[in-house]
Amino acid sequence: MAEALAGKVLGGDVEVGSAGIAAWEGDQAAPEALMAMQEHGLDLSGHAARRLSAELLAEYDWIIPMTRAQEEHLRRQFPSYAAKIRRLGAWGSQDVEIDDPWGGSLASYRQCAASIENLLQALKKELVI
Repeated sequence: MAEALAGKVLGGDVEVGSAGIAAWEGDQAAPEALMAMQEHGLDLSGHAARRLSAELLAEYDWIIPMTRAQEEHLRRQFPSYAAKIRRLGAWGSQDVEIDDPWGGSLASYRQCAASIENLLQALKKELVI
């Protein structure tokens, strides 16, 4: 959801991608994520999960995890990329965690999507895109 929403909020001039710390390669998006994104006019039907790697980290200017624990884990696991790892909820004047809605209700996916979209607006202002 974060990748799709980032593409929408940040626009076509910004390349976005997603990967998970413990993702199962090739997994499809949860049905609730598909529905929540359809409500935003976004299609996740072609989504395939990929696992985060040093090679992926090297490709991007920013690595934007959702939680403090993920941020700390990534900085420990990939110290050479620590300077470009910054949690989504740490942009702007907020200090917010984005809990993973995996296994939750459609309402939890909707709430997660709304939180991500709001925080992406703060990120956009800071990056001056």
